[in-house]
Amino acid sequence: MKKHLCIVALFFTFLIQAQENIILKKNEITIPLGKKIILIPELEEHKVIGFKRVSEDDITEKKDVFLMLKNFKKSSLNDNTIEFEFSESEMMKSPIITLVTVQKTGKKMGFKAKIRLKGSPLYQPTSIVPAHSNMVSVEQWNDPVDSIFLYDFKLED
Repeated sequence: MKKHLCIVALFFTFLIQAQENIILKKNEITIPLGKKIILIPELEEHKVIGFKRVSEDDITEKKDVFLMLKNFKKSSLNDNTIEFEFSESEMMKSPIITLVTVQKTGKKMGFKAKIRLKGSPLYQPTSIVPAHSNMVSVEQWNDPVDSIFLYDFKLED
């Protein structure tokens, strides 16, 4: 019995710490800490039914949130992309975890999210504000979050 319990514990430990890649499944995205992804949504009316991956990058440095907001340049371009950047950041010299969203669909985008704390196998719901087109949206956590699960995407006029 102890052998089986050790194997299960080892599997969960591996599962929790092994996620280093972004996972796309239909209209769901799981992003580990330190990743940036750009997507093009596949739509059915106003509901996102899937995504096409455009690019994916690692983020190695902490961003200053206020400096990033100050330097953001609004674009009138609607190229139908959605960019998510989930990383460690700083706000007034304090460390935080941020999800930065910039979407250029020409519509307001709503979605739901769950976060996973470091060392936990479970995701818990968190609140997310809708992201307006060609604007930067920043969500932040003080908790030690290591992964975020995004789902139920909808676009509104």
